[in-house]
Amino acid sequence: MQKNPNSAKVYLKRIDDWASEEAIKEALFCLWQQIEPDGFVKKDDFLGIKLSFGEEGSRGFIKPGWLSTLIAHFKQKTENVFIVETNTLYRERRSNAVGHLHVANQHGFDIKSLGIPIIIGDGLHGREGQNISIRGEHFENVKLAKGICESDCLLSLAHVTGHMQTGFAASLKNLGMGCASRSGKLQQHTKTLPEITVEKCVGCGLCMKICPANAIGLKRKKAILVKERCIGCGECTVVCRSGAIDIKYDENIVKMQEKMVEYALGVKEVLGSRIACINFLCSITKNCDCMAKDEEAVLPDVGLIGGTDPVSVDKASMDILGIDNVKKLFPDIDPEVQIRHAEKIKLGSSQYELVEI
Repeated sequence: MQKNPNSAKVYLKRIDDWASEEAIKEALFCLWQQIEPDGFVKKDDFLGIKLSFGEEGSRGFIKPGWLSTLIAHFKQKTENVFIVETNTLYRERRSNAVGHLHVANQHGFDIKSLGIPIIIGDGLHGREGQNISIRGEHFENVKLAKGICESDCLLSLAHVTGHMQTGFAASLKNLGMGCASRSGKLQQHTKTLPEITVEKCVGCGLCMKICPANAIGLKRKKAILVKERCIGCGECTVVCRSGAIDIKYDENIVKMQEKMVEYALGVKEVLGSRIACINFLCSITKNCDCMAKDEEAVLPDVGLIGGTDPVSVDKASMDILGIDNVKKLFPDIDPEVQIRHAEKIKLGSSQYELVEI
């Protein structure tokens, strides 16, 4: 990317040895020292570190041991540092705060190992939200998790992956989908409906069990979709082992990406300039960490990339990985939709100056 006087700075720290926890901790802190804006964290501020713990069975999530040096740095500035995450829309253990914290603990995230507490930002059942006014094309108000809205500053740590509905998942998804309450997540998914090929259905009922909206039933041992109930989360497509359920990639997929970045705009409305983002370009799988699969990496490990503009950080991540390589993960989805719409609504800029450290 050519240097532009109005472009944001994006910092890249390459990592050669992902097996070394010490090397990753050092790289993360080194990167943050370059990113950290003046006054980002003040005395007694509530600083949320937003990340995903991964679903049960997944292993690609950001490891808790990588964060200790960075957390120690923040604790010198304020004692109110915490990990924040929100409940999922689909029916797995992370759909409520109790199950969510159990999964976090299983994956090594607890106050003993981290030295800071974990907060599920939208409460026990994902209903603790706050309406935030924005100027979007799809929304005038977005429903963010209350724990996000009550923070003073936020650091997004995103594990970069592909995604079956957005093509690419990084900082914009971590802020947009990841900071929404469950009803906010529902708003983003609505209208992206799956299709069932009856001839392929084996009647196992897995899709029916996982559907959070009770929108799938069985009739004569074949799955049927009640479209009026469907929320478009896409989880049924993941669990279907016979390939009978698929999502039609049409204009609704485009709208979902646009809605997602409008939710990220809501986070910016709340926190202003006190947001920073770091993307982890490692163990990049086709599907996101919400999928309970131990998938093989499909793109090479690179390192850490970050800055204060989530749009620039995500665009730089795509460029470093190679946009053609990213698009191959889900050829029917254009992941740059989220970049273009984010720029259009003035969430950030696709123009950046890359600084390698």
